[in-house]
Amino acid sequence: GNLDIIVSFPGGESLRGFILVTVLVEKAAVPGIKALTQGVNAILQRSQNSLLQALQQLRLSIQDITRTLGQMHDYVDPDIFYAVIRIFLSGWKDNPAMPVGLIYEGVSTAPLQYSGGSAAQSSVLHAFDEFLGIRHSKESADFLHRMREYMPPSHKAFIEEIHSSPSLRDHILSSANVQLRTAYNQCVEALADLRSYHIAVVTKYLITAATKAKGRRPNHLPGPSQALEERGTGGTIVLSFLKSVRDKTLEAVLPQND
Repeated sequence: GNLDIIVSFPGGESLRGFILVTVLVEKAAVPGIKALTQGVNAILQRSQNSLLQALQQLRLSIQDITRTLGQMHDYVDPDIFYAVIRIFLSGWKDNPAMPVGLIYEGVSTAPLQYSGGSAAQSSVLHAFDEFLGIRHSKESADFLHRMREYMPPSHKAFIEEIHSSPSLRDHILSSANVQLRTAYNQCVEALADLRSYHIAVVTKYLITAATKAKGRRPNHLPGPSQALEERGTGGTIVLSFLKSVRDKTLEAVLPQND
């Protein structure tokens, strides 16, 4: 209630809701990010209790992110998001509507290409993936790594630091601690649940909204170009990408010891 946006473009209250819910999602991730640093230190110090606490905190944070993301349904109209807001987030890289990019007057005489706004530009899930040892398909990983170029340098450096830290998966696999393995799997499953929920949100705000827009006669909203209908704002074919990322997350679940 004490937050507001400082810039605006078409979309009205739905735009405001989209931005503020996104901010709240990042806020919900803060305990999870702190848990990563606690977890890495616990591995280095070989403190099983501290690592268990970190994994439990990470799971709670991921679950809170999922609950917070659900507020999109309360504040963002799918028709407005699809037909208005999303156009401004689409970018001009891998965008068939703007194949050569955009000229920035006073910056470059040649067109420049930049991806649109994407949840993949947040450092949060990248850091979670690196800590949990989740490996995505080459196509998905290439896109995710490209999105790191849009992050603040310190965020990108944090992700790389987590990547270069001792492997959590290897530590748990070499340990006979059943509680650690269970806590790790609960984190992975919570992350997969978050990604499944994200798929449901994208289906509502993109796929279903697109179907409704096509069926409207006449349509008072402008709508995106046909080339954008199946693409995420970052430029990916959205559902196939999200499902691949979710499925690869689930593959990280460790078998329980007999």
